[in-house]
Amino acid sequence: MGADAESDTLREYRHLLRTASADWQETAHRHALTAMGPSERAAVLAEVRRLLLAGTRVGVDDVHAIARLLVLAERRRPRLLLDQMQPDLLGHLATRVVASPIGRMLRAGYDVWDGQEPPRPYEPPVTPDLHQNWHTQIPSLGTDLGATGYVLRPSRRR
Repeated sequence: MGADAESDTLREYRHLLRTASADWQETAHRHALTAMGPSERAAVLAEVRRLLLAGTRVGVDDVHAIARLLVLAERRRPRLLLDQMQPDLLGHLATRVVASPIGRMLRAGYDVWDGQEPPRPYEPPVTPDLHQNWHTQIPSLGTDLGATGYVLRPSRRR
């Protein structure tokens, strides 16, 4: 086996991530996270927070939110979790997901799956945020807003 060859469990996990609908993926991940102990879920949540910069308000016992974050991350950017998650944690999560009742059910078609990755989704170029330099876009105003010539007068209301 080469250094970059994946195990059978990881290949089954990747098959589940590529072929199953998001609802079924979330259900399989919920089963896996429920079967894990609190310390294992805390490690998965810490890894999700590190990789996605999300989930700061999610608790260790909120398996629904953790499962949703995992599935949405891999659907939005394929191979993000598979390539950047800690290998031992990824292997443990993949084993639990594949061994879950839903994971076993979603194995259909695995024997004929070619293993190809989907094409990366189109990401439009980032447009500059022109609101940050609003003072340079108005020709009559300089950077010194105190020198605009406006005089404050007391109001006429009594």
